[in-house]
Amino acid sequence: MKITREQEKILDSFVCERLSVNYANVAAMSSFASRRGESLVNYIMHNGLKEDVSGKTAYYVIKNERKDILMFFSLKCGALFEPLDDETEVKRDLDRLIILLQAIKNAGGSDAEADKEANEILQKYSLGDRLSMNDFDAILDKIKKKGKYLKMLSGDKEMEDNENIFRVLSTYSGIELVHFCTNDNLKARWKEYNLGHTMGEVLFWKFIAPKFFEAQKIIGCEYAFLFAADLSEDGTLVNYYDTILKFKKSMDVGTNKPFYDFCCDFMCQSVNDLRKNRQYFFDNFNLDMDDEII
Repeated sequence: MKITREQEKILDSFVCERLSVNYANVAAMSSFASRRGESLVNYIMHNGLKEDVSGKTAYYVIKNERKDILMFFSLKCGALFEPLDDETEVKRDLDRLIILLQAIKNAGGSDAEADKEANEILQKYSLGDRLSMNDFDAILDKIKKKGKYLKMLSGDKEMEDNENIFRVLSTYSGIELVHFCTNDNLKARWKEYNLGHTMGEVLFWKFIAPKFFEAQKIIGCEYAFLFAADLSEDGTLVNYYDTILKFKKSMDVGTNKPFYDFCCDFMCQSVNDLRKNRQYFFDNFNLDMDDEII
């Protein structure tokens, strides 16, 4: 069942604003506590205001009707990518295709010994001793493409003076959810709202997800992503981001992982999926009478 109007009124009484908009936000952080996110709280206390003002990272606080800080989060631009094929593998595959091509040519010659050797090579690569013209053309096409790929890669490396350039197949625009932390001191107050969901879950879908939609209005933004610092044996945090916030461990795209995020799990979701997931969350905010609680 959809979120009720009464529940919406409660959430609408909350405010999400930049940390640096009001210096009272910094002072209010002194009463913020998080057992799991203690290092995050220390970081924002020492670096949050400076980074927010400079534009390095955008810090936000979400406050209730009493101006207490329920949670804070931060966002920064990033880039995702689809990796290139491994250069060594491409070279090896190209050599294999050239050998096949030579074998095909030899198989068509008059030298019986050459025919025998060529057929053995073809059998080795599980192609048999007979190839159609289409198969032959396909091999030629692959040779051209792989040769062009290696030539362009080599040429770009020679042209580019900067050795720190990391070459990829495709890039994707994204925004990173850097910090995400709820206030343990307000958990009792949160229960009084009787919303039926945890603080982090509701505030993420109510206030954080729309930030990505707002960004799409002025810049390209295809993905939302984060690094999950999960030190638990059973992957509790990763499971939370997966099942509750819908971030996934993608094998199709990657990103650069800074030293700060070593031992963290990269997770992402497309902003278009984020929009759909948010709609689904609020459309199914409350249990229907016939819903089974598992």
